[in-house]
Amino acid sequence: MNNKEHTIFNLNKMARVIPMAVFIFLAFAKNTYAQQVTAKIDTTGITIGEQINYQIEVEADTTDLVMFPEGQTFSPLEVIESYKTDTSFAAAKYKLIKKYGLTQFDSGTYTIPRQRIIINERPFMTDSMRVEVANVAVDTTKQKLYDIKNIIEVEKAPGHLVEYLLWILAIIAVVGIFLFFIIRRSKKKAAAERRLPPFEQAITSLHQLDEEFQAQDGNSDPVVTKTYYSRLTDIVRKYLVEEHVYDRSMESTSSELIERLHEERAEGKIELSRETIHKLEEVLRRADLTKFARTLPMEGQAHADRVAMEQVVKETKESLPEPTEEELLRDEEYRKAKEAQRKRRLIITGILGTVGILVISLGILIAIKGFDYVKDNLIGHPSKELLEGDWVRSEYGVPPMIISTPKVLKRFDLPLPQELQGKAEMSSFMYGSLFGQLYIIESTTRFGGQQEIDPQNVVNGSISMMESQGAKNMVVKNEKFTTPNGAEGLKTFGSAEFPNEKDKESFEKGEYTILTFTAKGILQQLIIVHKEDDKYAKQIVERIINSVELQNQNNQK
Repeated sequence: MNNKEHTIFNLNKMARVIPMAVFIFLAFAKNTYAQQVTAKIDTTGITIGEQINYQIEVEADTTDLVMFPEGQTFSPLEVIESYKTDTSFAAAKYKLIKKYGLTQFDSGTYTIPRQRIIINERPFMTDSMRVEVANVAVDTTKQKLYDIKNIIEVEKAPGHLVEYLLWILAIIAVVGIFLFFIIRRSKKKAAAERRLPPFEQAITSLHQLDEEFQAQDGNSDPVVTKTYYSRLTDIVRKYLVEEHVYDRSMESTSSELIERLHEERAEGKIELSRETIHKLEEVLRRADLTKFARTLPMEGQAHADRVAMEQVVKETKESLPEPTEEELLRDEEYRKAKEAQRKRRLIITGILGTVGILVISLGILIAIKGFDYVKDNLIGHPSKELLEGDWVRSEYGVPPMIISTPKVLKRFDLPLPQELQGKAEMSSFMYGSLFGQLYIIESTTRFGGQQEIDPQNVVNGSISMMESQGAKNMVVKNEKFTTPNGAEGLKTFGSAEFPNEKDKESFEKGEYTILTFTAKGILQQLIIVHKEDDKYAKQIVERIINSVELQNQNNQK
């Protein structure tokens, strides 16, 4: 085994002991020949927005394949133009000249990073260069300046807020209308129960009847006369019931009522005179004739009968014994009990009605939007709250991996194995836990030198790590991945069964995504794990992956 193979073997052995998916397999790069590649700039100092001309010269054979840097590899400076490559020949060699226009819009001291040129698949690195960017001098005596404006807060997009408010307002309106009607109905019923005492009510009703039909006295219309005498006798019958003279006065015939009054008088329960009973008997008999025989009384008789009935009511009131204090208290307690009963009935009706409206509204909402929509919005869903919350876009590690996440990833120390201590530097940032609702970890490892790292071996180590943590039945898929800014890497994804966070004996189905990026001496990895049935977590993963950008991963020292 030669030295190179021995080095690779040792690095593979070390990779297996690195925790949390940082598994690194390295191989040393071949020697470079910097003298074949030179780079220079036309100036080391500019003002904001001015252009720096960056030139790379390559001397190569006519059969060599040369690839120059492309894209924003000059960050923190920006490439404003990439010129066509010029070629000149000399003997069996030829010189390639590639120019770039660079600039920067912030003042300060900047370093143009080393650029990598590929010649026949061999990397050649240029030297880094420092430039100064100065502010543009402004003559404030000629240039009018304005005060800095105040910060204007931009309202967040309402999302589903308007829809939620409309549903809530509609339900509140229905509940309000329902409560309004039952309260009004209860008040009317209470007002009816708080009517005048029986005697006052009877006298008032008789006078109202007299006012309504005073113009009808002597009227030859049998219907009007029948109505008048029916109401007249009902007023007196109802009074006798309410004063407990005869509880069946309303449904008894006229003869039965008169007979009962005579019995009450004979037993000494009431002190009505025979004349009073006789007056009532005559009016009842005349009322029966008008109602059943359709006979019409003489002119003035209707008013006289109304006066007679008023006398009957007054004489009945005088004949009744005064209520005892115990009876008065009993009546007051009964009234209070009835009022309390009415209030309880009102509260119960309101509660049941409101619950019924809410249940019906909930059923309608489920029928329209679906059960999951209602559950996630009323009860809540942790992943949904993360998805719809304020996201954070930040840089992690050196060189930085820029990603957008629902929460800031917190730095944590991940110890390197003894074999790599002093040979590598690693930074890690994490959110959640591996077996929780959502797990995100970003790690960056830098090695001295220009070692080659096999991304597939790194991914294999990551899968082995998750299996060692308890994952099983893992399905693994790989595909190439390119970030929005052109960085290429390996995307590994699939499903597995992970131990339950609370009960490690049970398992839950989950999904994982691993993004692995490698460069000379650099490994960057992003791992995301979530529950399989969490549709909001899937949207979070997609949003995070689409936000990934790498800076200068191929150009760090």
